[in-house]
Amino acid sequence: MTNEPMPPTRAKSKPAAHYRELLRQTLTRQVLFYFLPLLLVAVFFHLQYQRLIVDSRHAHLAVVAEHLANTLDLFLRERVINLHNLIADPRLGDARQLQRFLDESLASLQKTSETFVDLGLVTAAGEQVAYAGPIRFPRPVNYSDERWFKTLLAQSDDWLVTDIYLGVRNRPHFTIAVRRNLGDQVTVLRAALSPEKIYEYLATLEAGSGVNASVVNEAGVFQVVTPRAGAPLESSPFRPPRTPRLGHQELAGAAGGGVDEYAYAWLTETPWALAVVDAEADPAGTPRYILWATLAFFVLMGLVILIRARQLVGRQLAVEQHEAELSGQLVQAAKLASVGELAAGIAHEINNPLAIIAEEVGLLQDSLDPTLQADEEPLVLSEHLTTINDAVFRCRDITRKLLTFVRRTEVKLASHHVHQILDEVVDGMLANELQLADIEVTKDYDAEVPSLVTDRNQLVQVLVNLVKNAIDAMGKRGRLTLRTEHRGDRVAIDVRDTGCGMTAEQLGRVFMPFYTTKEPGKGTGLGLSVSISIIKSLGGRMFVDSAAGRGSTFTIELPYELPG
Repeated sequence: MTNEPMPPTRAKSKPAAHYRELLRQTLTRQVLFYFLPLLLVAVFFHLQYQRLIVDSRHAHLAVVAEHLANTLDLFLRERVINLHNLIADPRLGDARQLQRFLDESLASLQKTSETFVDLGLVTAAGEQVAYAGPIRFPRPVNYSDERWFKTLLAQSDDWLVTDIYLGVRNRPHFTIAVRRNLGDQVTVLRAALSPEKIYEYLATLEAGSGVNASVVNEAGVFQVVTPRAGAPLESSPFRPPRTPRLGHQELAGAAGGGVDEYAYAWLTETPWALAVVDAEADPAGTPRYILWATLAFFVLMGLVILIRARQLVGRQLAVEQHEAELSGQLVQAAKLASVGELAAGIAHEINNPLAIIAEEVGLLQDSLDPTLQADEEPLVLSEHLTTINDAVFRCRDITRKLLTFVRRTEVKLASHHVHQILDEVVDGMLANELQLADIEVTKDYDAEVPSLVTDRNQLVQVLVNLVKNAIDAMGKRGRLTLRTEHRGDRVAIDVRDTGCGMTAEQLGRVFMPFYTTKEPGKGTGLGLSVSISIIKSLGGRMFVDSAAGRGSTFTIELPYELPG
């Protein structure tokens, strides 16, 4: 069973780089959780607004097109009725009053509508027998070959409105003609309508609608059109379908002309469609004040997020600094706890050289006593002084190592060989405890392991803690195995014991602060918690593999070179 803590997250060594990284992460979170949702909502409502505008424009154009088409239908119907009234007048059959009647009738029609240009009375043979209007024909006019004339005589309806055409006068105009049948006698009354006057009439209907209107036939030829869009008899971009009668269409390839779509409505009196386009330059565009207000809002939002992110980063740095101080205090507390446990072994280590010193001093005192010098050979003082000096320096080395271990020091990175550090722990600091517990130490060092850059004092603290835990777990008798292995850019250090091991529940909590499996009063529960923190700070990882009754193995992985 293996327990592996989460991989370490190391802050960058340089405070400025760490600050920039924290600011970047905080800004990213702020943008993802606050700015981006608002931006998506704004885009959604903008698209909905655009769709609403487009739908409203479509509805508006369709209503205007239908209204104008109905009005133009009514206008043409009134013109047809005007001619029906005239052809039914008895005076039209009086040859003596015919010309005067036509002149008076034309004047009356022009008062009703300025679109009337002239009037002409045509026989069944197509001959125009009477005419009132501004044109002076050089020769008699015969309409028998005209398409409109043939259509009027052949169809069942007694009236006809033609498409715009040039005709015998060679000028664009419309013809409205009505037919009267008296037995076998057929009489046709025709009138020409001016497309310019019809457009003026249509323009008055456009006023206030915000649209430009045009009239096209089934072939897509302009019948009535604004001079800005084209001229009569020219092909138009509008080719509305016959069904449905009312609708809107997009213009293919109309980007250059600035028109993207139009609404249309087919007339009932003639096969014409009235097409309308929006007269505004950008009818579907969002008003600029909304765009500027939205932009200002998001700029302000960005500033607020930036200020807030800087505040959060400042607080986080303060918390990290406080945590670092607490961690240092915790490490120091763990050191002091370890020193307390080392006290007995250190006392024994110091007692040995002190006993040597006492013995040598006693010999020197005896050599100075006259009563004891009679039968004894003179002492060689240099040998005894050397022994005393060696014992003193041994005491000094022991106390220096203890002070070095417990003293609070800054992190000091240097190149060390892990095998030397392991030997110092088991052959020096804890040698007496291992000997008293009758624990056999086995060393399985990998010869390929090079030196590593680390903090020697902190690594010693971790190894002392692991070895002392192993000693406590084994009690009397056991085997402690120290093993190293070269793993790419890392070294692995195993501390293995043959002790009681740990249960699954204990294994899951082994690195928790203040958790200990030792008896009350024999452990603080800080050793492993502080140890794993130290290993993480050195860029490494710590694992534990254990099971009840088969001992424990703690594995440390450390990089040879700490990342910058």
